[in-house]
Amino acid sequence: MIQAITFDAAGTLIQVAEPVGITYARIAAEHGFTVDPETLSQAFRTVWKRTPHPFSDESRPDSDERDWWYRLVRTIFAEAHCPLPTGSQYDSFFDALYVHYEEPGAWLLIPGADRVVSRVAEQYRCAILSNFDSRLRRILSDLGLIQYFDPIFLSGEQKLSKPDLRLYQRIAENLALPPSQILHVGDDPICDWHGAASAGFQVFRIGPEEKGIFALPRELSLA
Repeated sequence: MIQAITFDAAGTLIQVAEPVGITYARIAAEHGFTVDPETLSQAFRTVWKRTPHPFSDESRPDSDERDWWYRLVRTIFAEAHCPLPTGSQYDSFFDALYVHYEEPGAWLLIPGADRVVSRVAEQYRCAILSNFDSRLRRILSDLGLIQYFDPIFLSGEQKLSKPDLRLYQRIAENLALPPSQILHVGDDPICDWHGAASAGFQVFRIGPEEKGIFALPRELSLA
């Protein structure tokens, strides 16, 4: 019954090359202020869990994901009780931080992800369905994956974030398939598992207590 596979990106196919707190602290130091990496890492986890995804908070709309990240980074530093410059110094720091996460080396492939996607793409149409912005296109290109995916649906371009059912409906319409014939692969219990299932997709769960990405070809009888 499965005719197409949609993949989440961060945490499913790719991962950051170093802990977020280390990256934030290093770039902060380059802009003249010192912060503790571990404190920032803890604050990032706390703020991330409680912050609505981009375009999902109608009471506080963002014009784009960059605005959302601009506000999120400020909140992370406030949560960590770390000093944060204002005005042009903060803008310069944030610009460097934002650009960093599009640069080669900032992201790594989840082990085995490239082999899995290559194998699956031999038999199935593959697409990206991710709560990411347009930076993901360069990331996937640098990591040698972008050629396997058509279409690429990103929340930053669609102005919707998973688990919004409208995002799943849009990609099903683009693929010209009923949701029941699409398998979504992802690691987030709410955005990927619940969201996809609620939209009528089949779901392949990835996580510490679930299967790894390397098990996907076997699940599809491709191994």
